[in-house]
Amino acid sequence: MPERQRVVIVGGGFGGLYAARKLKGAAVDVTLIDRRNFHLFQPLLYQVATGGLSPGEIASPLRAVLSRQRNVEVLLGEVVDLDVEGRRVILRDGEAAYDQLVLATGATDHYFGHDQWEKLAPGLKTVEDATEIRSRVLLAFERAERETDPAARRALLNFVIVGAGATGVELAGALGEIANDTLRHDFRHINPAEAGILLIEGADRVLPTFPPSLSAKAEKQLIALGVRTRHSALVTNIDSEGVTLESGGK
Repeated sequence: MPERQRVVIVGGGFGGLYAARKLKGAAVDVTLIDRRNFHLFQPLLYQVATGGLSPGEIASPLRAVLSRQRNVEVLLGEVVDLDVEGRRVILRDGEAAYDQLVLATGATDHYFGHDQWEKLAPGLKTVEDATEIRSRVLLAFERAERETDPAARRALLNFVIVGAGATGVELAGALGEIANDTLRHDFRHINPAEAGILLIEGADRVLPTFPPSLSAKAEKQLIALGVRTRHSALVTNIDSEGVTLESGGK
C-alpha cells in the first residue's frame, strides 16, 4: 500500500477551510496552517466596524470547526517561505513537510502605490481593522460632542469611504444607520444625523460588478440613510486634512 499523502493547506479562510472539509474521508493527512487559530467570516466585518456585532460573533475556532475530521490537524504558525524542491513549508518557528500543497492565503488591501495612506485609511480585512474603524467612528462623535467650534465639529463628523463595492456600500449604510438611529438620542450638543457620509467610487455607479438595476436600488437606499455618493472619482491624495479627488463624473 502506498503511504498516505501529506496535504498542507496554508490559510484558514474560506478557500483553505473548505478545501480541508472537502478532504474529509480521503486517504490523506491534512495539516491546516494559519497565523490565526480561527476562521473569520469577513463579509460581516463591517458590522464589527460599526458596533453591530462583536468580533467573537464572526470568528469560529478552526479546531472546533474541524474537530470531527480525524484526518486534519490545525497548526498555529506564520509561513515565511517555501522550499519547493524539498517540499517544505517554512514557518517562522519551524517547518512542515508536504506531498501536496494548497495556498489559500487570501488577499491584502491595495493602495495603488500609496502605501503611506494605510495609516490614515485602514482597510477592512481583519478583526483589528474592524475594531480600529469602530474606535475612530465612535471617537469622532465623542470629540464632536465636546468641540465648540462649528467648523471643527462639522469636520469631525465627516466620514469618507473609498470604494463602493459590497463592503463599501455595507459600511456606508451601517454608518448611516448609526448616525440616524443608533446614536440619535445619545448626545446633548450634536445631532448625529447631521454627520456627512461620502462614498467614493471610481466606476460610474455603486456596486459596479452587480446589475445596474441593483446598483440603482442600493444607491437609492443609501441616499435615504443620508449617504452621498461620488461616481467616476479617483482619489489622488489622502492626508490628515482630508481626501483629494480627481472627478470625471457627478
